[in-house]
Amino acid sequence: MQKIPVAMATQHADSATKFVPIRDEVDEAVRSFEAEGFGCDEYLVDYMGKLTPYHQIGQIIQRIRERTKFVPGSDVFVTPRMVSSFEEEPFRQIMTITAIIEGVKYCFDNYGQQGISEVIQAAVTTTEELRNCRIRCEDILKVVGKHLRMKTEDVTIRIIPLFGGLAEQLSVEQVLSAYVKDISPEGHARVFIGKSEAALLYGHVASALSCKVAISGCKKTGDNFGVQVHPILGCGCLPFRGHMTLENADNFLREYQGAHTFTIQSGLRYDHGAEDTRALIEKMREAVNRPSIEYDEDQLRDIERMIFIFAKNYLLELSEIAEKIAVISEYIPDQRERLLNVEEVAYYRELRNVESILRLCPDKDVKKSIMGYAYAAFHKPPRWVRFVASSYTCGLPPEFIGLGTALMEISDVMGEKAVERLFNEIYPMLEVDVKFASKFLDRSLESNMLLTKKLLKSIEALEKFVDLEEPDTSYLILSRLASSYIKEMLTGKATSGRKLAVMIDKFTVSHYLNGVSRENLSKMILDLGRIRKSLA
Repeated sequence: MQKIPVAMATQHADSATKFVPIRDEVDEAVRSFEAEGFGCDEYLVDYMGKLTPYHQIGQIIQRIRERTKFVPGSDVFVTPRMVSSFEEEPFRQIMTITAIIEGVKYCFDNYGQQGISEVIQAAVTTTEELRNCRIRCEDILKVVGKHLRMKTEDVTIRIIPLFGGLAEQLSVEQVLSAYVKDISPEGHARVFIGKSEAALLYGHVASALSCKVAISGCKKTGDNFGVQVHPILGCGCLPFRGHMTLENADNFLREYQGAHTFTIQSGLRYDHGAEDTRALIEKMREAVNRPSIEYDEDQLRDIERMIFIFAKNYLLELSEIAEKIAVISEYIPDQRERLLNVEEVAYYRELRNVESILRLCPDKDVKKSIMGYAYAAFHKPPRWVRFVASSYTCGLPPEFIGLGTALMEISDVMGEKAVERLFNEIYPMLEVDVKFASKFLDRSLESNMLLTKKLLKSIEALEKFVDLEEPDTSYLILSRLASSYIKEMLTGKATSGRKLAVMIDKFTVSHYLNGVSRENLSKMILDLGRIRKSLA
């Protein structure tokens, strides 16, 4: 029986404590597998917008052989993610497939088996894209295999579709049903469900609910076609990105029951540490065989209605501050080496296709509001790492954008019982998310450069449903200092000389020296991430 990995270490740039250069990623992959490291059983090699060398897959296979007794494809798994569009990025997609073949060749030479058998295909919206990707893999495999004198008759590269947008996640059952029927994957299929981009574009709760709908859709598809469908859930540590931490493990694993593989991202591995990461992975292994969440038609109708109300209010409130966030995001330090910006990667442009979500919205008034605010909110959005880090740095955790007003609207149009179902049955982790994020909230209109009167009113409305925590004092001081630096850098004003020492944790005091400088600001931004234990 094919082993399905549980813990997928990734190359996400969401760590506040560690910058990982390209040259260290091969050793990072091996350390992610080792028991004294992080105890993962899968490593994602990311070609989507990163400077990842095409030889990295082969280098990882060779390093596994040198340093461990693991067998790729049996004990541990190396899984690449390729760019989304063949039409716009054909050479990068072809090179990724060629890189996979190099890894397969090394596995055959050293282990006598294929070793690498899957690739993640981003921005999947149709079965045709998956079919074309499979054909492309087969064609390139034959050509390259011939010149490498490698037998390829029994080599198969399985495609893992990535559903990263709201429309794609709400349509998982339809697309996946056609995929299973058309491509007939043997024994099982894996599906990647990503939270971050959907949260960036439509808000925290809308994306959390759409991920849950997608997991339910995977279960229904598997039952209907007699195929085991194993969802991979792409989440990070902060609530906006999934709230996947050891402290919140019981809530998280219950909330997304049915997911089989979880992304163990840089923020978790380096900001929370190896011991907590290993302990969380053990909890994941115990939870993966629990029955999946499932929704009937009536439940789906209510959840989807809520999703669009949350999305509308998020876009409405975000539209007031989107330009500021876009400017502030330029000051967020990169924790990985990237090749392309958002506009150069077709995947991100496809996710911003608002028409795709509007087709699914049943409420005409809500649809009209989304249409009016979506492009104003983010005509050119930053990547989610920069967005989340910018919002938190200024003292406005993005979980709060649109949340209070959306809950009030759901109460008005769907009834108070609907809000109760949301908190008690549909998404019970919401209260935990809000309480965590509220520790980093600055409610001062004077010092919080992102807070508006509309957002403040929305936060006050939220307090009718959830009691907020008192803000972390050290965090508030440092957030206000970072905000003042940003304001001064934006206006070109010189700062007055000042020194400050802030307690980051019980072992660390950070010192900030005189004057305005990008280095000082970068240090503050990363230290704020260290306090909340993730950059983004």
